[in-house]
Amino acid sequence: MSRPKLYAILSVITLFLLAGLYAHELNFLFNSIGAGWLVAGSMLFMLAAVCTGLWLGRDRFTPWKRHVPEVLLILVFSVLFAPLFGSLINRWFSLKEYQSFEFVSERPYFASGYGVLKGEKIQPTGYILTVREKGREHRFKYKKQAYYPLTNPGEVIMLPVRRGIFGVNVVLLK
Repeated sequence: MSRPKLYAILSVITLFLLAGLYAHELNFLFNSIGAGWLVAGSMLFMLAAVCTGLWLGRDRFTPWKRHVPEVLLILVFSVLFAPLFGSLINRWFSLKEYQSFEFVSERPYFASGYGVLKGEKIQPTGYILTVREKGREHRFKYKKQAYYPLTNPGEVIMLPVRRGIFGVNVVLLK
């Protein structure tokens, strides 16, 4: 097998693995408080880092007209996958603790890719927990079970939170 074919196969496998990791990490990203700043910051940081790297290695990309597709591919994929690495780093190097929130509601939701079949009994796919912290409402999704079926609105609840190193807290509900 020639080197270009081997590199192409390894690139496709890496892309599929990164896409699967991204799909798994989206659950944590959706249950983050302040995830928008993490996504925007990681994309801007990665854009600056890649532009710097391309500028330092510009001799590799001469003549410029021949390498425009490569440069665009490097820029686009690195910026698109930057939130994945930002979220992973934020969560990996953090401490787990419990934080208090004011309970607002917990409601089940149903999601189906193919709709409901005739006569099918509808079961909840997951739950959406709505809480309030410092006057701001946050919604978190999880699938396992209803954690607060007997809790009344306004009561204080404790949720497991990972305090990220970038200041973005991730609520750990399964």
